[in-house]
Amino acid sequence: MNTKKINIIIIDDHQMMIDGLVAILSTNPDLKILKTYTNGNDFLNEIDNLQPDIVLSDISMPQIDGYELTKNIKQKNKSIHVIALSMSNNINDINKMIDAGIAGYVLKNVGNKELINAIQKVSNGKMHFSDDVTEEMVKYKNDKPIKEIEQAKLTERELEILKLIVQEFSNAEIADTLFISERTVETHRKNMIRKFNTKTIVGLIKYAMDKKLI
Repeated sequence: MNTKKINIIIIDDHQMMIDGLVAILSTNPDLKILKTYTNGNDFLNEIDNLQPDIVLSDISMPQIDGYELTKNIKQKNKSIHVIALSMSNNINDINKMIDAGIAGYVLKNVGNKELINAIQKVSNGKMHFSDDVTEEMVKYKNDKPIKEIEQAKLTERELEILKLIVQEFSNAEIADTLFISERTVETHRKNMIRKFNTKTIVGLIKYAMDKKLI
């Protein structure tokens, strides 16, 4: 049985980095590199013709940085998942990329296995953050003062679902765990996003961590 390959775009202003990523990813039969770019604007001009599943993007680039690139990608096609690749685990960079709509943040010093695992997880609708990135996010959460939950109050069911989302459960897995339908799970997701005035599940998790809801 033929398995659908994961179609990938690589964007980095350093050709040596691109060549290294191509060498690593080309060894996996489940991955297909559609094209590489040293300038994100060139990809945006061709995005409608390529339709990748995953975009691997540096965040610090001269013509258009990863933040603006990710925002533009999500505006043009919300189904494309962006994974940020960076040497920086600075919380400001991480938060900025999360706000832009990334589905993952991987440090450039990780091993080949983690990078491929991140791509596979994100292509399945999950998220992936390198351990050092997650550690910075937790530090940031713990350093922030405890604030009262504002206008939005989570129901007990919504809190259960949110905790499972953080554990990277899919809608189907949440439905099986809580004995509810996938449609009900999706309805709760949308309600939580609306309550917290966020745009994505990643934004929802970031908000919940900031407010110490989880």
